[in-house]
Amino acid sequence: MGAAATQYPYGITSHSCVKFGHKSEISSSNFPYEVELSRFNLYPSSDSTNNSKVCGSRIRALPDIDDIFSDIIATPLLDVVENPINLKNLTIKELKLLASEIRSELSSIMSKTKNDFKASLAVVELTVAIHHVFHAPVDKILWDVGEQTYAHKILTGRRSLMHTLRQKDGLSGFTSRSESEYDPFGAGHGCNSISAGLGMAIARDIKGKRERIVTVICNGTTMAGQVYEAMGNAGYLDSNMIVILNDSRHSLHPKIEEGSKTSITALSSTLSKLQSSKSFRRLREVAKGVTKRIGMYELAAKVDEYARGMMGPLGSTLFEELGLYYIGPVDGHNIEDLVCVLQEVSSLDSMGPVLIHVITEENQCAEYKQQSEAMENQQEGSCDLDGLLYGMRTPTYSDCFVEALIMEAEKDKDVVIVHAGMEMETSFQLFQERFPDRFFDVGMAEQHAVTFSAGLSCGGLKPFCIIPSAFLQRAYDQVVHDVDRQQIPVRFVITSAGLVGSDGPAMCGAFDITFMSCLPNMIVMAPSDEDELVDMVATAVHINDRPVCFRYPRGAIVGTDHYTHSGIPIEIGKGKILVEGQDVALLGYGAMVQNCLRAQALLSKLGIEVTVADARFCKPLDMKLLRQLCENHAFLVTVEEGSIGGFGSHVSQFIALDGQLDGRTKWRPIVLPDNYIEHALPKEQLDLAGLTGHHIAATVLKLLGRTHAMLLLKLPQRKELKTEEAQDYFKYTQGNKEKYDLFVKYTINHQGSHKNEATAPMEVTLYTIPKECQTLSFLIILYMQFSTIPFIFVRGLVV
Repeated sequence: MGAAATQYPYGITSHSCVKFGHKSEISSSNFPYEVELSRFNLYPSSDSTNNSKVCGSRIRALPDIDDIFSDIIATPLLDVVENPINLKNLTIKELKLLASEIRSELSSIMSKTKNDFKASLAVVELTVAIHHVFHAPVDKILWDVGEQTYAHKILTGRRSLMHTLRQKDGLSGFTSRSESEYDPFGAGHGCNSISAGLGMAIARDIKGKRERIVTVICNGTTMAGQVYEAMGNAGYLDSNMIVILNDSRHSLHPKIEEGSKTSITALSSTLSKLQSSKSFRRLREVAKGVTKRIGMYELAAKVDEYARGMMGPLGSTLFEELGLYYIGPVDGHNIEDLVCVLQEVSSLDSMGPVLIHVITEENQCAEYKQQSEAMENQQEGSCDLDGLLYGMRTPTYSDCFVEALIMEAEKDKDVVIVHAGMEMETSFQLFQERFPDRFFDVGMAEQHAVTFSAGLSCGGLKPFCIIPSAFLQRAYDQVVHDVDRQQIPVRFVITSAGLVGSDGPAMCGAFDITFMSCLPNMIVMAPSDEDELVDMVATAVHINDRPVCFRYPRGAIVGTDHYTHSGIPIEIGKGKILVEGQDVALLGYGAMVQNCLRAQALLSKLGIEVTVADARFCKPLDMKLLRQLCENHAFLVTVEEGSIGGFGSHVSQFIALDGQLDGRTKWRPIVLPDNYIEHALPKEQLDLAGLTGHHIAATVLKLLGRTHAMLLLKLPQRKELKTEEAQDYFKYTQGNKEKYDLFVKYTINHQGSHKNEATAPMEVTLYTIPKECQTLSFLIILYMQFSTIPFIFVRGLVV
């Protein structure tokens, strides 16, 4: 029996036990990714046994606590909390101490991981109180926004993994049903928790169960219409559920924030406790019954509404009108008050929907304020956490877009911006400061943003409606009926298109090419770099007879010395050829043009002449360019960072109807796989999706029947391994095929025959096995140096 300690990134140590038919010593090695190992025969011979057994730990292991939490103060209470059950017997004093320990830990983790935890810091006491009173996972606790759930994750058994938040194979930045039983519903784009919670409440009632349903919403999500639709339906159905409004006093309008705010006083605290008490609620129900019998119900209802409006803060009667019983305001940092109100509300068997108005402050400690200020100086946008990992602030596509639009706005006073989404990227503030009267931020109200833009256009303005790709999905009905069907010239700017790194599938912009390009009147385009983005801004300004959209990815631009020039309008439906070849044509759309160029550079070293074309337009297509590519090449490969049914589908539709596929031309599409790609670094996501330059080159080689040349995509570097190292690398030669089935695994015998199981390798290093190990089954291991790291095996002797 031998034991191997495998060092993972971020100080994670995983121990593996290995049992072989022969005695062997296994040394430590660096293997950075999760592996599941199956049986294999290390010493093949006639008398060898087949009882090899390997057990490997997953990357989801407890990290080195001294390394991750070295700066955190002692957390004796938090250390004994493995799940919410451990909170039930804690006193109010102990709950306060626990909240303090959680806040300190979140602040410390934030300083190391560069994730912004301010929303979760604001709800620490609220989270502790909820888990103290309610019995999750039997009671269902739903959250509208993932950024508020980090304290919830700590209390529900995920504390040791918080350092992996938003990283590959780590915790999601949102609640996830597949991650924990304490997450009954996924929080992604906000505003869904009341609807989902109401559905769970009705299902509970029908099935005769008794669990409590608690939903937590915030200021940002109250901008979305679905919240009020759900509240109205909850009031009508009158099913028991608790809605907690976490009011962090944010507003889209600075003037409102600077004005009067809801205050927490001794009187308001006492009134909130009175409103939530059993005796008050029962007295109120008795009074309703009496007034109904004597015919004074309407008058009594008006008196009740007036009195409660006088007691509550401004706007509290809105919730009453929707049918929710309003309680508040409650101090969100006073655990004693929170526990008192939640216990009273949870103890009522028949109460209908209740809304508890909780006031919180995000900046609760000096330590956090300092960290927050430091992060704001680095942060690129609302959700771009991947750039923060490298501590760099390079120019982004949004920067270039705003600079280009400012140039156009200076020339044309009709240019205006309508922005929608969870939060606004800092890049857009430049336009807002320059033209405050021509910038409209509507928050999480994408449906309104689209129709509002249509109205602006009908009034003679030129609106640029800026919405992240994932958020545009819920405004699709307005795009179809209020814009495209009426041919109203709204200019849609689709940000965060394609893969979005640490935000994972919740914010991934995979579908906009497909759902925008199927609209009859829509012009659909995408720039390959920042220069084309500037030109497309100018193009959109001059389109006045129909709607147009263009997408660009999150993150840094292509060039390093970019200077924003004055945009030159592009001829509608006109692509261009960047590199001319004769063997294969690569037709890229949007940001994937750059990866097509990388593939062309790799293939040119193998003597393969490749044409690279930039489509620029998905609709209308450049028919002349497509015919030219098909007539001059035997193979056409389309590449896009979008789902099935997008650019490639439009190309195939045209060339099929045009008869181009009837002859010698073969077409292959490269698109995002038909599954959701989890959070990881952008490079890692592209690897998983098979969209890197190496994957594109591999597709070309396979089309040409030159699969053996895949090993030559990068000349290998030779490295001599020690005997122990060879055995240790050997132990990991069978990776998790289910996870890495998009990648290559070769077995090549000494005669040079090969068997292709997938696609091509990334960069490789050739490891020469020493003579002591030449009895091993495989004598060369080509170790792939990029993120996904499957292996290539070569059988035979090395000369």
